[in-house]
Amino acid sequence: MQYEIISLQNTFNVNKQALATLKQWGDDNLTTMKASRHEILKAQWKNIIKDQSKSDLSIREWCRENNIAHGKFYYWQRVIREETLIKAGTLAVTGQAQFVEVKPSVAELKSNDQGTCAILRSNGNEIEILNGADPNTLGVVLNLMGML
Repeated sequence: MQYEIISLQNTFNVNKQALATLKQWGDDNLTTMKASRHEILKAQWKNIIKDQSKSDLSIREWCRENNIAHGKFYYWQRVIREETLIKAGTLAVTGQAQFVEVKPSVAELKSNDQGTCAILRSNGNEIEILNGADPNTLGVVLNLMGML
């Protein structure tokens, strides 16, 4: 009798593992099937959107003539646009602001030539002030030199 209980317990554990494996397999396949369905629908809607854009009708008029709910049209238009922008790397997935370093061009650097604006001499010290000098920094330096 004890042997049967052990054997039933082992069978239960094996079945439990098999069920877990089947569930994982099912979840993976369900996810794959949903992704495949999404791609098929997306391809169909790309064609629908392309057909509408070739027509001279507004989206609502075109949808009415083709028996398509305009809400679905706008939904798929947004989905396709966002996925395309994400693939192109121009839409942040997080939706948060992003900052990009902007380097000035050579022409811009030349146009901002920081030539000498003034040279101040006092008590054997000389200060050369360049065009575009920061007024706050200039004020501090002049105060230190005792010129203000």
